[in-house]
This record gives sequence, C-alpha cells and structure tokens, in this order.
Amino acid sequence: MTHIFRQGDVDFSVGYKVQTTWGFQEGLTFVLEGLGATLFFVALLAGHLVGMALGVVVLGASGVLLMMHLGRPKNMIYVMANFRHSWMSRGAVLIPTFIGLGALVVVADLAGAPLTGGVRIAALVVFLLLTLFTAMKSGLVLSTFPAIAFWNGGLLPVIFGLSGLSAGVAIFGAFDDFVTALWSWVGPALTAALLVTLAIHLITMRNAGRAAKVSMGLIGARHALPFYGGAVGVGLALPLVLGIYAAIVPGEATTWLWIVIAVARLAGDILLRDVLLKVGVFDKVR
Repeated sequence: MTHIFRQGDVDFSVGYKVQTTWGFQEGLTFVLEGLGATLFFVALLAGHLVGMALGVVVLGASGVLLMMHLGRPKNMIYVMANFRHSWMSRGAVLIPTFIGLGALVVVADLAGAPLTGGVRIAALVVFLLLTLFTAMKSGLVLSTFPAIAFWNGGLLPVIFGLSGLSAGVAIFGAFDDFVTALWSWVGPALTAALLVTLAIHLITMRNAGRAAKVSMGLIGARHALPFYGGAVGVGLALPLVLGIYAAIVPGEATTWLWIVIAVARLAGDILLRDVLLKVGVFDKVR
C-alpha cells in the first residue's frame, strides 16, 4: 500500500507527501481571478457598466486573498521583482494593471465618456490579452512545480483558463441578454471544451509517473464526491446540458435557467480547483 504523508509531517522515511501550501483559500483566489477578468471583458464587449464594475471588484477581491496568502503586504514587492522568470511575479504585476485600467474604464463610463472608435478597439485587444493571461495564470504557476507530477503535463493552464472563461460567461449571462442573444453557444462550447480537456488530463495522469497515479488515487479515495459529483456532475455536465437546451430552444431559456447555470458553474469551478490543489503529491525523494 502506498504510504502518503502530509507536507510538514515529521517522518524520515521515504514516501509521497501531499502538499498543504495551496488550499481552499488559494483555490478561491484562482477562481476569482478568472471569473473577474472574464466578467469584465464580456461586460466591456456588451457595454455593460455594472458588469465591468463587478469584474473589477471581483479581481480586487482575488488580490486581497493573495495578500492574505503572502502574509504581509510588503512581500508583494519581492514577488513582483522576479517578473522575467516567474509566472507568479507576472501575475502580481499584470493583474493589478488589469484592475487599474479596468477602474479607469469604469470611471470614464460613469463620467459620460465611454470608450469609442479606435480607442475602444485597442482597449478590447488589450483586455482580451489580459483576460486570457489572468484566466490561465494560476495553471501556469502550478505547472512550474516539477516535484508535483499531477500539476505537470501542459493541460492545467488550459483547464484553469477554460474554467474561468466559462464561469464568467455563465454568470454574466444570468443578468444580461447580450450573452443569451449573441453568445448562446459560447457557454456550452467553453464548458464542453473544459470537460474534454479535463478528461484528457485525468487519462494522461493515470498513465504518468507513480506520484501522478497516487494523486489520481486520492481523488477516488478522499475526494470522489466533491470532484465527480460536484465539479464534474453539477459544475460541468449540468450546465452543459442546460446550456445546450437554452441554445436550441431560446424561447424557453428563462432568467432562472441562466441563474442555475451560473451557480452550478461557479460552484463547480470552486470544487474543481480545490480538489486539484488538494491532491498535489510530491514525488518520493530518491
């Protein structure tokens, strides 16, 4: 039987250790980053002031959680200093930049001077790039931990990116007709792509190294209900089915249906990231 320790346990034998540095709070930070960025960008496309403001607030909340993770605000300076070599540092610089620029757009709109013409097009391009980076950043950070095989393989940034994008579109669709009218298939397409990418990652990890297989075993042994029932069933399968139904029969897509889709995606996003973090296992020391 595989012997698994928790990170920090005092034990001098050789074995696998479950990391404990990244937990629910960090997973929630990652959720809010992707959600806030996507919400702002889609709202900018739609010209929806409340959505843009909410996106900035959600991104700001993710920053507060990150500061809590770092312990002291001045630690952010050290994190930012390694911009050339660290995805965490790039995020620490670019996400506040996103928040600052987004706040300026909101203030300009409130002042009666919304972005128009070439300025708006340039802003859309900039915020699209920032949104894609922000949604994928947490996966990029985790994929740089070579000692945790389950986080490697290249698909984790894609999984986290698709998760943030689909959750943001779903939540915006719950209170604005822009998504339901023009993007009726975008939500289901993003959710389906996420489901397929996640499945490929899990299949790959089953055939990867021993530590990755241990992580897969932990999902089944300790986190089967929140992962398969919550993240996959409620968070992906249910929104996918309801989203396809809403796209095929738009006349039946009530506000409550979009609210159910949004809540399911958000809950699934939280559970997905939480479990993927909790099953990160350090390989044996050889």
